[in-house]
Amino acid sequence: MADASWTRPYRCDYAADETVGWLARGQKWENSSPSRIALAARMRYNVRMKTQIRTLLAAGAIAALPAFADPSAEYVSERFEQQGEIGNYDISVTLPKGAFVKFDGRRLAVDRTSAAGRQEWTLRLPGPYTKREKPGANTKIVIEVFHRKGDAFDKSSIKVARSSGTPTLYLAGDSTMTDNRKEPWASWGQMAPAFFKKGISVSNFARSGLALCTFEEEGRLDRILEHFKPGDYLFIAFGHNDQKRKGEEPENGYTRRLNEWIDKIQARGGNVIIGTPIERRRFRKDGTQGPRTLDGYAAAARAVAEKRKLPLVDLNEASYAMMGVMGEKGSTRLQRWCEAGFFPGLTEAVNDNTHHSVYGAYEMARIAVAGIAEKVPALKPLIREKYRSFNHLKPDPDPGIPPSTGCGYDVRKPAGN
Repeated sequence: MADASWTRPYRCDYAADETVGWLARGQKWENSSPSRIALAARMRYNVRMKTQIRTLLAAGAIAALPAFADPSAEYVSERFEQQGEIGNYDISVTLPKGAFVKFDGRRLAVDRTSAAGRQEWTLRLPGPYTKREKPGANTKIVIEVFHRKGDAFDKSSIKVARSSGTPTLYLAGDSTMTDNRKEPWASWGQMAPAFFKKGISVSNFARSGLALCTFEEEGRLDRILEHFKPGDYLFIAFGHNDQKRKGEEPENGYTRRLNEWIDKIQARGGNVIIGTPIERRRFRKDGTQGPRTLDGYAAAARAVAEKRKLPLVDLNEASYAMMGVMGEKGSTRLQRWCEAGFFPGLTEAVNDNTHHSVYGAYEMARIAVAGIAEKVPALKPLIREKYRSFNHLKPDPDPGIPPSTGCGYDVRKPAGN
């Protein structure tokens, strides 16, 4: 395995000078090129750039910056990369208080630390997700540590070791579960790893726009089965895109495919967890909550779980109830609602009632993982104690997860909206 290498990203003076000069010349965010958008998104992590920006702001040479690019941002980040191969890895690192850790882009590995100390978790390098990806894909460990400016962090404290015999929790689903690669979109599957202890990995095969049938067509189920071991788990939650496909109605293709997947997993000595689809946000003009939009698929998932005697995590019921408690205005915080100019390239407001903000994804993950702790006793000890229970009628405050540095921003809504 190649030696690990640490980099402190985006400390490039040339990039700083180019971006600051571009801003000083009065260029507008919405008319910027993709390359300059990327530079702007990184400015908060460049020391020289911050100094120059403060000077320009004080002189009135440039307007106020969007929040994500604020040079007074609380966190700095450091990045770790190491080549690996398909399998599970135990990771440990000593962190200061108030730190976060992400891996593989924007997947949360460590939630905000309440005290300085050692943190441990298990991650998986999945290899190719689909039959079209080349061998060797997705086999690099990429970790980003976020800590407050001024806090000491010893980058040599990170340790990586192969983990043998560790179970894997595979996730299969759509855009409400997938690992969104670009800010500001997020889904619960990319938050869930932080809620588990060392001793189990979470491998997310979900992708935006997929139904059970198209998940199969892309070869994602085959890839899961290729490496699936006795004692592993598969969490299945679909419905949003099955709803749009002829022949995939709840009583037809949807139920049939769920049963086929269960048979394949159980034949390999595995365990299946059924999830109902997360509900969409809907409110009437008078401010009252609108009807559910995925009732049929939620009912079909419940029926299959009951008939096959499998654990059921009712994301549909809990998400609908949470949005109702938060109300018409408050529930927008769960979804990806952005005003124009919120990030570079966004010229119009985005009001997405299907896909989630980072905060919303975090809350949906709280629902999902607490449901797993309740319905799957064997996994409860592998869930961090804080996340074993959750009252979805009393949502958390925003966890304040900082944006990732190398992923960029995307103005387009995820597939399946």
